[in-house]
Amino acid sequence: MTRLVPISMLILMLAGCGVRAPIEPRADPYLPKQIHMDSQRLRKDTAVGTPIVARDQSGLLVVTVPIRSAINKTLYVDYTVTFFDRNGNPIGNKLGPFTKTLDPNTPDSITVNSTSPQAADFQISFRYAR
Repeated sequence: MTRLVPISMLILMLAGCGVRAPIEPRADPYLPKQIHMDSQRLRKDTAVGTPIVARDQSGLLVVTVPIRSAINKTLYVDYTVTFFDRNGNPIGNKLGPFTKTLDPNTPDSITVNSTSPQAADFQISFRYAR
């Protein structure tokens, strides 16, 4: 009788092993940001200010991003822009790549306009020009 208890427990445990839990995705600890650099080197070589966001008379989103070369060297960077509606859905295709020349240690900026008044947010991705 004492032998039947461990065997019945083993059978119950094995029966429960037939159903496996789903593999859930790992949460991304980094929330999406509006400005992205494709490398640590570009991040180190540039200085980016807080984006200035406004709407023009047509209701289009106008974004100005202060940026400069933070080293004693002229930099050539490409950037692409994606605009999103209020639900976070992309509006249209990515804009760009556009190339920007950044003179050494000289304040500069880029300005981009949305193509739709539905734009509520944006992302700009920078990389060294190829």
